[in-house]
Amino acid sequence: MPPDWIGDYNENMDSSQELDRFDLRPADPDKHLMAIARITSDAFAGGEYVDEISQQYIGNCHYDWSVSHLVFDQDRLVHHWGVWGYPMRLGSVTLKVAGVGAVVTEEAYRRQGLMALAASASFNAMLENGYDLSILRGRHYVKFGYARAWNYVTYRLQADEIPALPTRQTCELLGPDLMDEINTLYNAQHQTFSGSAVRPTFRMLDPEGMKAYGWRDSSGDLVGYVRAVPTEDKKTLQCLEAVGDVEQGLAVLRDLFLIGEYETLAFFTMPHQHPVLQHLRRGACLVEDRCFYNTGWRVRTINLHSTLEKIQPDLENRIKSSAFKDWSGKLFIDAGSQNASLEIEHGSVRISGSPAGEHGIEGGPAIARLLIGSDDPGEVIRQEHISCQGAGWDLAMILFPNLYPMMSHWDEY
Repeated sequence: MPPDWIGDYNENMDSSQELDRFDLRPADPDKHLMAIARITSDAFAGGEYVDEISQQYIGNCHYDWSVSHLVFDQDRLVHHWGVWGYPMRLGSVTLKVAGVGAVVTEEAYRRQGLMALAASASFNAMLENGYDLSILRGRHYVKFGYARAWNYVTYRLQADEIPALPTRQTCELLGPDLMDEINTLYNAQHQTFSGSAVRPTFRMLDPEGMKAYGWRDSSGDLVGYVRAVPTEDKKTLQCLEAVGDVEQGLAVLRDLFLIGEYETLAFFTMPHQHPVLQHLRRGACLVEDRCFYNTGWRVRTINLHSTLEKIQPDLENRIKSSAFKDWSGKLFIDAGSQNASLEIEHGSVRISGSPAGEHGIEGGPAIARLLIGSDDPGEVIRQEHISCQGAGWDLAMILFPNLYPMMSHWDEY
């Protein structure tokens, strides 16, 4: 019996279409690497960079071969559903996340249900392989049970708004040989930033692709870097990452800005709590919060129970520091195809499968938004028409605060 959500995304499939002639398989690194690289290149890179895609985007990274699924017509690869598995920080814990990307069906094979076929098999494999959530970017995925994850937030400075700070250490262009040091610095600074990936994820193959500029201490150890790339129109320098001393990082960015004769300096895919953004919010800057309806970054619950079990320490801490610290009762969470209960007693929280009671939060796929703190909980409940019973609303405000999740551009799949 297929999961109860499979009917939701077969709308583009002709019910008379026979799928038996297609061969559905998990991806195999020994057999399928170049075929995946070619179909990805044809769809997203005009048939170019096949070797680069095979070596960096599919190979030599966190691509999960056992969960990614392929559809063949005899020996021809006609659909790819790719999964990049990684630990994602959320509050004080990490979750196992399946990042879905490079989803492509050859044009002649579209609207035949191949994506639904591969997605169903992949979701089952995700569950079997211990994944908690899945996150992807793009349209067409609402029918797969994906809800909005986070927005794109850009901070923008005009030339006269960039702090005029002196560089304290000499800056150098960093190469692939320093990836381990870069990852160590990144992980140390981002360990409290929700939505960020625990690295390593992708390994850059050349300094020009990295665009990372770092500095060292008196002992010669790398202690900070910024990653900055120009936009396509060359009018804006975008800072995509900054690690280390804030003023040194801003000074390096100003030097790069002046060299390139840009019009604006932007900060993109950086967490709300990042010390650089906190510094910018003290002065003049334009902040653009770009919301999405059915595209952008989206999240899907793979295993509600395991997700709640992992975030249980944070749930307890939130209850203990709230007006509900002495409250006892059961909160039923209904995510559609999955449900669970939080049994709360004087600040302790236990996850169970007990049935619904007088206190509940019923939201279907949108429950995933509350789990990751994608926005203010009241905003999520109103946007998604989530139903709260009893003390459900008050508990949602306490248990699922806005965590401002954000993934770095470097880790996007």
